[in-house]
Amino acid sequence: GLMNTGVNFMREHIIQEARIHYVIEDGGMQPNVVPPYARSWYYIRAPEREQVRELTEWVQKIADGADLMARTTHEMEFVEGCYNILPNKALSDIVTANMREVGVPEYSADDMKFAEGIAETVSKEDKLAELRLTKRPRWQELIDKTIDTEIMDPWDGDIVWPGSTDVGDVSWIVPTMEFTTSTFVLGIGGHSWQVVACSGAGIGHKSLVFAARTMAGSAIDLLTKPDLLKKTKDEFVDRKAGRNYISPVPKDVKPPLEMARKAAGLDD
Repeated sequence: GLMNTGVNFMREHIIQEARIHYVIEDGGMQPNVVPPYARSWYYIRAPEREQVRELTEWVQKIADGADLMARTTHEMEFVEGCYNILPNKALSDIVTANMREVGVPEYSADDMKFAEGIAETVSKEDKLAELRLTKRPRWQELIDKTIDTEIMDPWDGDIVWPGSTDVGDVSWIVPTMEFTTSTFVLGIGGHSWQVVACSGAGIGHKSLVFAARTMAGSAIDLLTKPDLLKKTKDEFVDRKAGRNYISPVPKDVKPPLEMARKAAGLDD
């Protein structure tokens, strides 16, 4: 309780873009009994890796302070860590050109019927909210559409998305970019049954093939056109600005396989 209260007060004094998520995994069994043991799990996120490091040290100091107040001790288990994504406009241009070369997937009547059925499970208000969150240029044009079929110029290279991925680590070691395809219906939220259903259906499979062909074409361009490869490498060096990648995961930390098994319901 003292630990989480301290972190809550901390939130008032951190940058707006940072996030400190937590869940109390073990908080005792009885409301009227102070438990001999408690456990909380924290996610600390920010636009830059250095910001995450500083916030993590701050949270650790709050844990030390809670020990003093409660006359107790604590142990910290490090689970995972990752870097922010370093964008690469030159590589994004290559991939976009290949997306256009491959062409938008052709959806069958059955694909569209399925997509429209999924779309009916989402209210117009929820769809509007999800479209706004995408920050996509001209998102208003998608309000009455079921699937986004426009291949756009790269537009979100400088936007910090509120998620975490080890693709960020890769992007600090080699030029990297990410692109998305229309694997599910517009307006549905992530981590939902609708996303799972769409990804396993025709529209999801066709988008998968589209993405694979796009990546293959982009790889061929980089292997056969040294000038394009040089542009991606030059931009990579410029964006790093002399900063080197240092793994956020301590050397003695092993992959949290047991935690992953429990999350997948495989611990029995």
